[in-house]
Amino acid sequence: MPSTRDRILDAAEGIVIREGVARLTLADAAAAAGLSKGGVLYHFGTRDALVSAMVDRLVAAFDADLAEECAADPDPRADGRYTRSYVRATVRAPRTVAEIRRERAGAAILAAMAAEPELLAPLRTAFERWQARLAEDGIDPVRATVARLAADGLWLSELFGFAPLDDSLRGQVATFLESLTEVADVRR
Repeated sequence: MPSTRDRILDAAEGIVIREGVARLTLADAAAAAGLSKGGVLYHFGTRDALVSAMVDRLVAAFDADLAEECAADPDPRADGRYTRSYVRATVRAPRTVAEIRRERAGAAILAAMAAEPELLAPLRTAFERWQARLAEDGIDPVRATVARLAADGLWLSELFGFAPLDDSLRGQVATFLESLTEVADVRR
């Protein structure tokens, strides 16, 4: 059974998916979660705090996906493992209802947060951390960064419906991005 905090976040994500972040209020989140507004205020003092928690949860979920992909990496070599895992976690198709919901909520949150850039600070910090790990992954940092940027671009094009690729081409692109992580370090 989800915690009260998670019920509120789930309810807020549902509102964001259906109506957009601009329509998210604490009262609506409370009603959707089956709580009083005071119950929501206990966990999230402001709407911005609620949105920030949604972003934090998005980052935590991606960190968990990265860890899962690192653990499942069939190549025991350390070099490129993190970059491969980043590409796989970013471009893999959502497998569960929860992952699909998270993708849809992520799109709505990211699109709407451009109006409130300070709420993106946790996401910026996470990207800085992920990029630092990629740059020190034992492969050419340019290749690792290109793989990351391309994977992020694929993810964003799908989130926002910007000419999403068919399954065949998407699979070929994902395979190519992973191949960038197999190249020996060419740093000089």
